[in-house]
Amino acid sequence: MEIKNVKVGPFEKFIFPCLQFYVEIAYTKYDEMIVNIGGYLESDDGKIIAVVNEGLPQILTSIGELWAKESHYSKEFKEDIYKATLIAILDKKALDYLENSRKRNKKGNVKLILNLHVKFLKSRTSISHLHAIDPHSIGLTPKVRLSSGREEIGKIVVYAYDSEFIAQSPNQWILSGDKSPVFLELKECPLKAEITISSSDWIYDYAPKLGLGEYFVVEIPKGRMVIQDAWSYIEKAEECFRRWDSKGVYAYCREAGKLLNNEIEKKFGKNSFIYNERWGWGYAKFEHLASLDLHIEDIKRSQKYQEEEIKVGRSDAEHLLIITKALIKYAEELLQESSSS
Repeated sequence: MEIKNVKVGPFEKFIFPCLQFYVEIAYTKYDEMIVNIGGYLESDDGKIIAVVNEGLPQILTSIGELWAKESHYSKEFKEDIYKATLIAILDKKALDYLENSRKRNKKGNVKLILNLHVKFLKSRTSISHLHAIDPHSIGLTPKVRLSSGREEIGKIVVYAYDSEFIAQSPNQWILSGDKSPVFLELKECPLKAEITISSSDWIYDYAPKLGLGEYFVVEIPKGRMVIQDAWSYIEKAEECFRRWDSKGVYAYCREAGKLLNNEIEKKFGKNSFIYNERWGWGYAKFEHLASLDLHIEDIKRSQKYQEEEIKVGRSDAEHLLIITKALIKYAEELLQESSSS
């Protein structure tokens, strides 16, 4: 028994935020019958964030059959697919945890682990290969007294293994347990699947339906990566952001800005219109912005503000990352603009 396929999506029929999983599980038809699926949902770091149960009750219908083995019909025992719909209800704490986990992911993806416990019935019933012999063929005339009191000539029943056994009469299917008195067995099988929800799917499809609100997405193409070292600083800054090292974010972004400023000055000259006006206005503001967390202790010592309000949060660092990427892109365009003119 194994999970063959999993699809996930937001479930909107509940008043609570929910995820819906469409799961395909391989099992052996007629030998196994799934009766219940439950489990739990984990984040990528192994924290349990929700209980998972099979979907809403359906109209009573047949979901499978169990057959006895060791007959002509045993060839029908083949792999089949059980399709289940599972629901995971997420509370606010679980959603917040997923959001923070997503921010730590390099690509902003949501990674989940679906742990299932599948309860199923397994057939341990076997066919006894009993064959009727005409007693006259061996010179016997056994008489059987019936419940009515009259007697009738009976037949002799013998056992002989037959891999293609089919009973000669409808009431001759004699059953037994497989080497024991047990006919049916209730078993449980653990199954696991890893699921990745891309950043774009989470932002556009999941977040609004899970009550996380709309996202404001800024796309800054990297162009031709003209200034490789600056983008390298951005990668290091993003790594610091994922492990929430705010000073690292500010330090790498500031270094990226300094590198850009040197490149523009070297290319156009200190007294050029591009360096002083077009580039200069934007970079002056950036230099001040990128120094905030690195001078936070100086600001505290100045006693200009109340100490409890002097802090740098994730929103500040996110803002700086966006501005730094935009600054790199702008610098690249200025350099290319000059080359093509």
